[in-house]
Amino acid sequence: MLKYISIAIPHYNNSNYIKECIENIINDERINEIIINDDKSSDINQLEVILNNFNNKKIKLYKNEVNLGCYHNKIKTISYCTNDWAILFDSDNILNIDFIDKLYNIKEWDSNTIYIPSWVVTFPNEPSPYLDYRKYSNIYINKEIYINNFNDNNFQCLINTCNYFLPVKNYFNLMNNYQINYKREMIDCLDSAVLFTDWLLSNGKIFVVNNLIYKHRLHEKSNYMLSTSKNYQEQVKNILLQKVLISMNK
Repeated sequence: MLKYISIAIPHYNNSNYIKECIENIINDERINEIIINDDKSSDINQLEVILNNFNNKKIKLYKNEVNLGCYHNKIKTISYCTNDWAILFDSDNILNIDFIDKLYNIKEWDSNTIYIPSWVVTFPNEPSPYLDYRKYSNIYINKEIYINNFNDNNFQCLINTCNYFLPVKNYFNLMNNYQINYKREMIDCLDSAVLFTDWLLSNGKIFVVNNLIYKHRLHEKSNYMLSTSKNYQEQVKNILLQKVLISMNK
């Protein structure tokens, strides 16, 4: 019996790019739903036209009544998934079928594990040297690796890139209960790094899948959230590292 997966796509003003994101995967029989949650975009009408043109029941569009921000919109998007497993994927990136093939080649999906890419190819520019995580391929990221590599640019990109294959129920239950007192700007500047670190601290496993690759689009809005909250980056990174160090009694 085929085990279906969901594609969970948080969306905010990226309708110009989402068509290419969807059309690469919509006909894959292993995907039975593509969940898109719009965070009160100004381009919602354009998004609806694009999605309607697909005329496919797999696509399910949800809309936030207020803008939640990047961090909370990811959690909200996951909450709508009806399958046990989902790929949490940015709306402006591209996912090829071989990405999904590699996930199905994993003998058994562990409900306490997040599976993450080993390489991210940026386009239309040259591939970024900072999005290459292949030295971590086929290993689990534990606290020791986290601490020892934290100041490496590649590792910081790894923990803040997201686009992961994850167990829906476990991930949502943990992240939705995350007690964080940061300002919204702090949450959103490194939202994926916060989620990654808290999963690790909950004793969740994180496995880097060899040759699991997707395409990361670079455009003028790529760093929108980062640019509006960059003053908080170092504060958040220090908080995350200290939390892991404390958990290791260091």
